[in-house]
Amino acid sequence: MLTPETQLFLDNLKTLNLPPKDQIPIELLRDQFETGSVLYGGSRLETIESHDSDLTLDNLDKPIAIRSFEVENPKEVILYAHGGGWTGGSLNTHHVMCQSLVQATNSRVIAVDYSLSPENIYPTALNEIEAVYKWAFQQDMSVSVAGDSAGANLMAGLIIRLNAQKFTLPKECIFFYPSFDLTQKLDSLKEFAEGYMLTKQSIEYYIRNYLGVDSALENLPEVSPLWQMDNVDFPPTLIIAAEYDPLRDDARIAKDMLGQKGALKGYLEVPGVIHGFVQLPGLFPESAKVFEWISKFYR
Repeated sequence: MLTPETQLFLDNLKTLNLPPKDQIPIELLRDQFETGSVLYGGSRLETIESHDSDLTLDNLDKPIAIRSFEVENPKEVILYAHGGGWTGGSLNTHHVMCQSLVQATNSRVIAVDYSLSPENIYPTALNEIEAVYKWAFQQDMSVSVAGDSAGANLMAGLIIRLNAQKFTLPKECIFFYPSFDLTQKLDSLKEFAEGYMLTKQSIEYYIRNYLGVDSALENLPEVSPLWQMDNVDFPPTLIIAAEYDPLRDDARIAKDMLGQKGALKGYLEVPGVIHGFVQLPGLFPESAKVFEWISKFYR
């Protein structure tokens, strides 16, 4: 059953009778994401400082903004890619989530403000993530990666690409309700196609934005990394899933594949909640419990 908070949220959402994503101007869609993050994303923590900077990297045609969240004597560096269907999201929408990750892992977190779609289709965002990862690696850092939803897709795609290049992999991974299969094959996409905030229609919209007109790209290993996880080396990985999520089976199958090869560090499927819940602690108390669970692996 849905948690009471989740049911109330979905009931309220239904009364708004919002149009499909592809009928909303993209700037308004992004503004709605930003506003929701302010209202329900929790309060920023004054104890965790952050600073913004721009990276100018040789293999990119424009600077990439990053936000570094600092902690004394960090165990490692975690490179973070936000969710938002490759279409929305920013350093601000996931500010509190990154601070919570700092607290849970006692690590420095670097969030990447990668280019959004459809203005910048694949492989632009993935190329930027790769470039920032290699920059971090060159700083003599012990680099792990993390991401939620589309951000998890980018980080998993990075690992597939690094395998092909025979480049050093991240130390560890943390994936929140990941989007690993853009071919849309899995049963949970049908089971939760409507009525759970993230819909099948909106997922199709986000994928079109990311890949452009060439739908065949969805079969590329670094675009749908789920189907390569049992064929490549993978770092020790934590996966967090939501029970009522059209992407739930992406997480479940990844759990099984990584578990079979000894790369699964931990798996948590939170009952009664929907996609995106960790980013919205003002709506979902389960968000705090997720970071408590993560912290057990970093003590």
